[in-house]
This record gives sequence, structure tokens and C-alpha cells, in this order.
Amino acid sequence: MITATYLNEPKEFRSAADMLRWLAEHTYQHSSKRTVREYYLGSPESHGDYWLRERTWLRLSKEDYAHVYRVNRRYGRYYRHMEEKDPEWQDGKRTCWGDNSVDMVQHSRKYPGVTRTVQLVGPHGDACY
Repeated sequence: MITATYLNEPKEFRSAADMLRWLAEHTYQHSSKRTVREYYLGSPESHGDYWLRERTWLRLSKEDYAHVYRVNRRYGRYYRHMEEKDPEWQDGKRTCWGDNSVDMVQHSRKYPGVTRTVQLVGPHGDACY
């Protein structure tokens, strides 16, 4: 159980993951909501709890903040693994565009029908201007 103070009222969360979901729901960036995957927490050593309090008016103890920070980093690593490593991407067709950029279609070996497009070389040169 994590106990925090929100607008001078005590607020309890069942777990660090529950708190991360609450933070993602109640934090806006450029007038749009964020997802748990996109939510960034600064490290406890760089006073991340201060910036959390400034953005969301949520106060946590240093121990609770460190725990939530660890869960956030762990979720980020899990998501990256599921997006990048788990599908076992196989290179497919390359497309060279007129602005000197190169795109490649990749197919998943593990999940048939799942594809993504990766930009290998960004637009550059005289064609961009």
C-alpha cells in the first residue's frame, strides 16, 4: 500500500502499478493524456520526486517514490522487449525515396501477418530543400 498526499488530502494506492496508471490518467502534456508507457519519472537521485510534485501536486515519501520509479523502469524494459525483441523481426523490402531516405518493411517471424516499417536513413541532401 502506497500512501500519498494529493492536494493536501491523503490518497492510497494498492500498488506502484496502480499509482502509475493514476499518474498517466491525471497528467496532461500539450492537452493530451499520456499512457503508462509514455510516462517518464526522473531518478530519485536527480530529485524526481520534486518534479513529480510540481507536475501533479502528488507528494510521496522518498522510499515510495524510489519503488514507483523502479516499477516504471521495469515496465519500460518489458514493453521494449515485447515491442522489439519478442516478435523476432525479419528484414523485408527496402524502399528508396526521392528525398534520399530509405525505409524497410520488417515481418515478424513469431506472429504471422504483423509488420512494421522502419526508416533506416532519414531525408537528407538537396532534394529536401
